[in-house]
Amino acid sequence: MNSFIDFLSEISLFGLSRLQLLGIYTAPGLSYASFHLFKEYRNRPSQFATDLLRALGKEKSIVDRVLNVLVYAIAIICVAIGWPLFGIWAIFESRKEAALEIERNKPDFDCAPEYLVIQVNPVDAEIASYVIDPLRTVPPLPFGHLNKAWGNFLADMTDDADEMWSFHIPKGSKTGKYQRECASEIRGFAKVRDGKILAEFITESD
Repeated sequence: MNSFIDFLSEISLFGLSRLQLLGIYTAPGLSYASFHLFKEYRNRPSQFATDLLRALGKEKSIVDRVLNVLVYAIAIICVAIGWPLFGIWAIFESRKEAALEIERNKPDFDCAPEYLVIQVNPVDAEIASYVIDPLRTVPPLPFGHLNKAWGNFLADMTDDADEMWSFHIPKGSKTGKYQRECASEIRGFAKVRDGKILAEFITESD
C-alpha cells in the first residue's frame, strides 16, 4: 500500500502529484456522497422507533449492520470514482422529472387541434347563441345559463394573437390528457394561440 502511495506521489502533473490530483478528482464525489449520508443520518429512525423495533424483536442484527456499512462504503467509493457519470445521470433525471412535471400541470382539455372546425368572431357566436325562451326558464342572454362562464371565457382572451375557434368532437373520440372516450358529441369554442389550445368553452355535452 505504501509503495502504491509513493508511486502516486512521485509522478506529477501541472506541479501536482498524482496523489493530489486523485484527491482533487474524488473531492466532488466525496462531497456528494457526504451530503446524502448527512440526509440519511437526519432521516434516521427516532429513538422511540428504535426502542419500539427492539421491543418487537425487529432490531437489526450485527450482521445486518455490518452489511449496511459495507454497502455504504462501496457506494461512497463508486460515487467518488464515477461521480461524472452520476452527475450526468442526475442531470438527465432532473430534466426528465421537469418534463413530467410540466406534463402533469398541463390543463386537461377535451378539445384538441384535430377537432377545431372554423375560426369565429365572438360577436357572431353570441348572436347565434342568444337564447329566447317563451317560458322564461332560461335567461334571455347569449348561451343562457352559461352566460357567466361565457363572460369568463371571453375575459381570458387578452392577447392580440388569441383566436376563437368552434370545435366538434364526435361521439366515441379520444379526448383529454388521459384519452377518455366521449360518450356523446361535444361542441363548443376554444381559445387558440399559435395553434395551441389554451382554454375551452363547452356548449353541448351529455
